[in-house]
Amino acid sequence: MKKRQARKNNNKFKIVFFTLVGIIFLLGIGIFILHINGTTTYDKSESTKTSLVTTSKKSSSGKPVIYPTIYITGSSGGLTPPDVMVKKLLPIKSLPADKSFQIISNITKNYDLTVKGEISKDNQYPLIEFATGKGTGSGQLYSKGLQKMMTYLSERYDIPWINMVGYSSGGTGAIYYMIDTVDNPNFPPVNKFVSLDGEYNEGTKLQYGETLPNVLENGPWVKTEMYQYIEDNYDKVSSKTEMMFLEGDFDTQNQTDSAIPWADSFSIYHLFKKNGNEISATLYPTKTSHAHATENEIAIKYIKNFIYDTP
Repeated sequence: MKKRQARKNNNKFKIVFFTLVGIIFLLGIGIFILHINGTTTYDKSESTKTSLVTTSKKSSSGKPVIYPTIYITGSSGGLTPPDVMVKKLLPIKSLPADKSFQIISNITKNYDLTVKGEISKDNQYPLIEFATGKGTGSGQLYSKGLQKMMTYLSERYDIPWINMVGYSSGGTGAIYYMIDTVDNPNFPPVNKFVSLDGEYNEGTKLQYGETLPNVLENGPWVKTEMYQYIEDNYDKVSSKTEMMFLEGDFDTQNQTDSAIPWADSFSIYHLFKKNGNEISATLYPTKTSHAHATENEIAIKYIKNFIYDTP
């Protein structure tokens, strides 16, 4: 009787023992899974944070790493248009981006640079204003001035890529710059380009019988020297550069922003579409003339969203 009772107690002990072992085993597996998942999530979070916040880090060259956006003036040559644009774009909350340099490359004095301002340590995506000093509509002069500026910046910073926003003739200069430097390793590639009421065909209007859809699909009938240079060399530009062409709908009847006809501002759209670039063409509503395009709130919102992925 006592032996029977002892066996029963022993069996109960075994059952309780193995049950406890099983529970501990399952808890161990659960804790292990939670630990792995927590680590993976943490690693992903840290990875994302690191990829965005690299302001204080330096490249292997020892230079600070920056990703600047260059705001290029129009044919007046002064800093007012890009400065107005930059002030309206700020603040930019999605990225460590702020106003920095104002740079004039004097096209009448061997492109000598006048540099004002600074890039703070936490300003990884600086907004840089560029002007030519003397007014010009020449894409070649803009390009040489921009190259002089980029050489100056590259000597002081590690620049994996840049964005460019060209207003009026500044759009011409940006396209010429991309053509002239695309195969030169000393100049960083252009990540995104915005044309704000840009000029690419010397102000050429639609011809009799020509329509804007014709221009967007096949290009203009009349091709000036300015346009011809772009047409002959557009395929040198990287197809990876994202592009947005904005033009003011100031005078719908005459299809112009008051200075640049729509047919001109969109004249090279078909070339870069053919080149494989991600590209858009937009007429934005405006009551202000071409001279005040950099003040237009709607245009500013388009630029801010496109360049910085923020409204």
